[in-house]
Amino acid sequence: MKDLTGYPEGYRQIPVALQDGDGNISYQPPAFNQAPHLMNAFFSWLYTSVTGCMSAYDSEIIQEKKLHPLLISGITHHLIGYVHPFPDGNGRTARAYSTLVGLIHNDLSKIKDAFSVEEYFDKRIEDYYDTLMMATQGDLKPFLIFYLECVNASLTRVLNELQRYDKIKYMREILGKSHARTMFELIARMEDGEVFHRQLFDDTLDASSSSIAKNLSKLKDLGVIKPGENRGEYMISIVD
Repeated sequence: MKDLTGYPEGYRQIPVALQDGDGNISYQPPAFNQAPHLMNAFFSWLYTSVTGCMSAYDSEIIQEKKLHPLLISGITHHLIGYVHPFPDGNGRTARAYSTLVGLIHNDLSKIKDAFSVEEYFDKRIEDYYDTLMMATQGDLKPFLIFYLECVNASLTRVLNELQRYDKIKYMREILGKSHARTMFELIARMEDGEVFHRQLFDDTLDASSSSIAKNLSKLKDLGVIKPGENRGEYMISIVD
């Protein structure tokens, strides 16, 4: 937060309130003098939820106390927003830190550079704020469900991208240097579900109409395109 706020260090020493678009107070966080206590309680809970130990001085592991990292991640996101421990930057801190604790999971840490739920918050911004508000009022379940749905969407996108990469690599190998390979390279730049017309190839390839038709049929048989609704239209389906 350096150079982004007049209060770059430490917990807030001032009262803050969140306002809606009309300037009305939509959420009043706890008093600033409660922030250190609440954050200490959070870190204690976090340690137990990750390790199963009640404290750093306790070696006994209670499996029932351990939570899945994605649940820890969602609760962390809510908690930082609820306490609002800093004068500014609480939203970005909540998003960054919840991602960090979520990557405790070995499977998630392997895709840490691709895993992000923020874009799905933006796509469902009203659900995001509505469920967060419900969480501040004591009902955390709707937000956790929403959070996990966004995580699932993000992971599904990563999986689809990996599958698409593998399919493109495979198709390049089996198509060699044919006209079909050139046609495939053009459509591989498009998104799955995108519709194009065969005129694309008529305008760009030095090939006969019959050759283009033959290779379109080949790409269709390989499952990377599907017939569209109108004559001469096709839809990209490299993964789907």
